Amino acid sequence: MPHIDPRARSATVAALAGNPPPHPLEPSELHLLRMALNQMDYGLVVIDSETAMVQFANALGHAALLECPDGSGTLGRGSGLRLLHGRVMAQRPCDNDTLRRTLDRARAGLRGFLCLGEGTQSSAVAVLPLIGQRNTFDLHAYGTLGSAVPPSYALLVFAKQQLCDDSTMALFARERGLTSAEGQVLAQVCKGLRPAQIAHNHGVRISTVRTQLRSIRMKTCCETIRDLVQQVSVLPPMARQLSGQARS
Repeated sequence: MPHIDPRARSATVAALAGNPPPHPLEPSELHLLRMALNQMDYGLVVIDSETAMVQFANALGHAALLECPDGSGTLGRGSGLRLLHGRVMAQRPCDNDTLRRTLDRARAGLRGFLCLGEGTQSSAVAVLPLIGQRNTFDLHAYGTLGSAVPPSYALLVFAKQQLCDDSTMALFARERGLTSAEGQVLAQVCKGLRPAQIAHNHGVRISTVRTQLRSIRMKTCCETIRDLVQQVSVLPPMARQLSGQARS
């Protein structure tokens, strides 16, 4: 394993928290950090739990805070939170007390879970304190790591908007040797559609879809559709392809 300079590790963590690092972070390192977190299929936002001020957000986290309350924003469904003058607030005023209590718990070192909105517009956000997260390895190798993150900082993790991103599904289908038609069937199965609905959408007989499903199960080594959906659900959380990125 290549040696990592402890100063670089400390500086990287400090940059994530939004603090000036004790050792200046190289532009290439900061760029690497942002690129890495933008590849995750989760919205990630670091905030100060005392002020609710945003300190850092990856691309999906930023998009989640800019969504419209009616769900017409970037991600297709409201996150339940919004950004106002740099502060995170609930979309619905009645949810602000819940947000405040959860942030208070985070400041005390306790994890929390926000269930915001209601009905089809409901959403979930995990609130994770960043204080006291060092493990034995960090303490041994990076003694200054803990001092880089203020104790009031917390991480918001937004729920995924779908089981699996289309680009991830396409990569999985390709690696498993699925045909284009089988890949489309797989995508619709993972969205909860029944074989009859898939057949109607594709303009084919239901027997054709069932034949495709048997082929998919064989190629993915899954005995049942439930096993297949489970396999897809635990794929690495890759964010959707951004414009300008090289395709695989």
